[in-house]
Amino acid sequence: MPPQSDWQYYFTNFAMNLNYLPEKMKLKLPRSDSRFRTDQRALEENNIELATSEKHRLEEKQRAARKWRAENPSHEFKPKYFKKVMD
Repeated sequence: MPPQSDWQYYFTNFAMNLNYLPEKMKLKLPRSDSRFRTDQRALEENNIELATSEKHRLEEKQRAARKWRAENPSHEFKPKYFKKVMD
């Protein structure tokens, strides 16, 4: 086991490196890549308090957006990255 595995859920080296984000790779990845999530980064850096607050902030933002869409049915929701097509 790697030296830091005790505070990283006893992950193996392979599992720990799945979310590794080198500086030169940041420019080539889309903004939607999950490695850019602040809550996930904080959790991997063992900053539990920041990870918890960021996760809560994100969930509240999603709830507010869902509530707004329910209150405004005339506004058609269009996903940013996907479109519905017939197969």
